[in-house]
Amino acid sequence: MRKAVPAPLPERSAAGGKDTASTSASSASASDIDSAAGVIASAPAVQPKGSAAPLTTESAAGDAPLAESAAADDIAVSQRVPITTTYPMNIVGKLFAYDAEGNEELKCSASVIVSDTASTIWTAAHCVHRGDGSGSAGFYEQLMFIPAYKDGESPWGLWAATTKYAPTAYTEDTDNLESDFAAVELAPDPTYGKIQDAMGAFGYSFGSGSDYSDVTTAGYPGEGYNRTDLDGEYMMYCYGNAEDYANLNPLDDRIKMDCDMGKGASGGPMVIASDESGLQIIGANSHYIGDASTGERANDDLLSSEHGVRAANVIAAVNDSA
Repeated sequence: MRKAVPAPLPERSAAGGKDTASTSASSASASDIDSAAGVIASAPAVQPKGSAAPLTTESAAGDAPLAESAAADDIAVSQRVPITTTYPMNIVGKLFAYDAEGNEELKCSASVIVSDTASTIWTAAHCVHRGDGSGSAGFYEQLMFIPAYKDGESPWGLWAATTKYAPTAYTEDTDNLESDFAAVELAPDPTYGKIQDAMGAFGYSFGSGSDYSDVTTAGYPGEGYNRTDLDGEYMMYCYGNAEDYANLNPLDDRIKMDCDMGKGASGGPMVIASDESGLQIIGANSHYIGDASTGERANDDLLSSEHGVRAANVIAAVNDSA
């Protein structure tokens, strides 16, 4: 999770601008997508295709997040997800990044997203790229995704990355506020095959605005606002409304939730539910606001970059590769 102090954002068009997607595996990029009113790119969630089962199972009391009915109360103080090995919470997991020598560089969160490859996860750009303006050279050399990770266990196996995609606005222009999202293609697992087929995937709705009700976000925070009990070993979640972080600034369409999750939750999905499309990603945990004087986290605001044209270009680049 990155912290940010209030600062002017890079200039771009009020409608969202155009951008391409940078990838670590080839020079291909997504086609520009013109800005438009309403949803720019969307896809419904998909259920698992077969009857694959986790290597380990669990039982726990309590209602799972992302249930069909909305929760009664907002949850800004993150709570542990009671059952993580079954759909849909099993498609959220922990993401590990390593350098070329295999040294661990950071830990994040991610989730399976619908794509034509049936092998893709969605996360934050800073979880896959160093953000140093070096373009394709800045991607972390090795990534490992562990869906439904819990206290060192990997009930659905370990999934290695093959290709990483992120906006050029992040990889080349270091825009870590408005372009902090990425996609990662995974190699098929010897036991389960393609991750989307085996486990299902969240859909997505990109370009549908910054204000939503009944949003759930999940991840693996190792710290949190006014929290001392988080260690990154358990999936946590918050629930509530999401809103435009800067209503009075038409150039800032970041999405804000009240949630105390901090570092480690980066890349975790912000998800809405609909009768027509099921569970859809509308954002990814990116950063919080730090006090300009002390650098300490100022409140429980949890922000996602706007998921509009640039996010649509990233998932389009993935689909074009299939």
